[in-house]
Amino acid sequence: MRLLLVDDDEVLVDALANHLIAQRYAVDIATDGEEAWEYIALFNYDLVVLDVMLPQVDGISLCKKIRDRDYSMPVLMLTARDRSTDIVEGFNAGADDYLVKPFNFDELTVRIHALLRREAQALTSVLKWGNLSLDLNSLEVIYDEKPLNLTAKEYALLELFLRNHKRVFSLDGIIESLWSFEEPPTEGAVRTHIKTLRQKLTGAGAAKDLIETVYGIGYRLKPLPDSTEKQTETESNSAAQSPAPEIAAVWMQHKEAMSARLAVLENVANALKEDNFNKALKPEAILAAHKLAGSLGSLGFEDGSKLARKLEDFLTLETFSQAEQIEPFNKLVNNLRDKFDRYEPGSSSVLDSFPLLLIVDNDRDFTGQLATQAAANNFRTAIATTASEAREIIQRDRPAIVLLRIFQIRTKTDRDSPIDSLDLLAQLHQQMPLLPIVVIVSEAALFNTNKDFTERLKIMRGKKHTLLVQPITPTQAMDAVSQLLRRSGAEAKITIVDDDSLFLEVMQTSLKPWGFEITTLNDPRQFWQVLQVTSPDLLILDVEMPDVNGIELCRMLRSDSNWSHLPVLFLTAHQDLQTQERAFYIGADDYISKPVAGTQLATRILNRLSRIRTIQSKTPNS
Repeated sequence: MRLLLVDDDEVLVDALANHLIAQRYAVDIATDGEEAWEYIALFNYDLVVLDVMLPQVDGISLCKKIRDRDYSMPVLMLTARDRSTDIVEGFNAGADDYLVKPFNFDELTVRIHALLRREAQALTSVLKWGNLSLDLNSLEVIYDEKPLNLTAKEYALLELFLRNHKRVFSLDGIIESLWSFEEPPTEGAVRTHIKTLRQKLTGAGAAKDLIETVYGIGYRLKPLPDSTEKQTETESNSAAQSPAPEIAAVWMQHKEAMSARLAVLENVANALKEDNFNKALKPEAILAAHKLAGSLGSLGFEDGSKLARKLEDFLTLETFSQAEQIEPFNKLVNNLRDKFDRYEPGSSSVLDSFPLLLIVDNDRDFTGQLATQAAANNFRTAIATTASEAREIIQRDRPAIVLLRIFQIRTKTDRDSPIDSLDLLAQLHQQMPLLPIVVIVSEAALFNTNKDFTERLKIMRGKKHTLLVQPITPTQAMDAVSQLLRRSGAEAKITIVDDDSLFLEVMQTSLKPWGFEITTLNDPRQFWQVLQVTSPDLLILDVEMPDVNGIELCRMLRSDSNWSHLPVLFLTAHQDLQTQERAFYIGADDYISKPVAGTQLATRILNRLSRIRTIQSKTPNS
């Protein structure tokens, strides 16, 4: 869990940070209100500890700003001001708790723990997954009655996975969740922590893949064998869909070109077998393998992408063509050809490129018809029949858009009942302000004179949402969903530079539902001309390209005052740490490894643009 401490008393804040670090929290420190706001705009915090008397911007004003900008993390006021009027002012500004100095560090820790537990709405202080348990109070970890001796970071990693047991965490996501701004580790260091945690779990009797690697994305807890997750309904809806016509058309259009790339690798294999291999064949073969790794994965052919990446690894070895390498290289090539000839687009990995629509409604006839309409529009669907169930799916699957019918409304007297539809709407508006929502409400409810209902529905005035009034048909509802999702990216101009025309076509198809204005370029020599004409909001670059590579383009961009602030996202088949470090060193804002699903890339684009707009909004004359 990541905390932000905001206090200008450096002695106190250092001591407090050390205490919280010992409690296995990641901690960032800000000594004035402006610095704190910059941290909040750039990073995701689970909780903020905030002093009232601060330089630049005082704590009350900062807390109000946090709430005005729809940040939902708990805020604990920590101050020497103990008058009742001060305390009331703090709570009115949006604080969740208020602790007066001087205070006991242990009391502060308990309050922080309680706020985090309340935020997560945990029902127990013990997190469990099969035979594994983690006690949040005693900090004990046990597998099959055997205690595990974990380091602070190993414990934090395990807690992160257990709290979000159906979420896949990228290395960037893990770093942002568990490390402070001043001590970010390398991705290699994070992998080492995961490796040692796996070893300790295995030593206690757990399966080697209890912490599972999701290829090209990140890590998660492996689903339990006897798990009956509600995700089944999501998967069955997806599986019923036929592959997108656009994806199938792209595959058929470029299958011959991909086969020709594979033929280049077959020529190398034959040359090795006949002992007439020439090193001049290597550059073309490396490029062919590299492009296949990216394009096959983007079309859902994961097995083919992995094989192509292994072949690229072989070819880039300085010792390549030695006798002991010939047989394994030939086997990989033959295996890839066999799988390539038999592959048809339509696997679940292709469907993962489709945006996920979460339908929150207890009318099964309506949701069934809507799921059919969604499939025809290349949407995956998940269905929740209660607001609580919807919240679980949102946390686990991160939908691209939500369709919510206001059907479960709690009255003021029902204080012990679960969250209702309007509670869910308010939570999504506060915690996930970028998530587009289509709300269906009955005409009677819309003109309800109940003041509480009317106040709670005011959220729908936001431009990121759409309100539909019943009666409504599934076709009308789906039209509204498609239009709202397209609107989420309609104002964003994206330029993608990659010498692989097939990959560019797949990306344009995959990102189409979000409505981005996309320009593609397969010849980096024309980069500057296209940049001047398109003036994009965000640039996506491949690394490995002929004539001039993406690293050099980014370097030149950062040295040009007209374009130095343009956000740059690298999207490449290179997964090695050295290439990533080079990219970030010369000014990359983000780095994603191919293959990538359209929904994952769209989310990264929207989040990056949102953060930039947030920073610009607080910069004078921006």
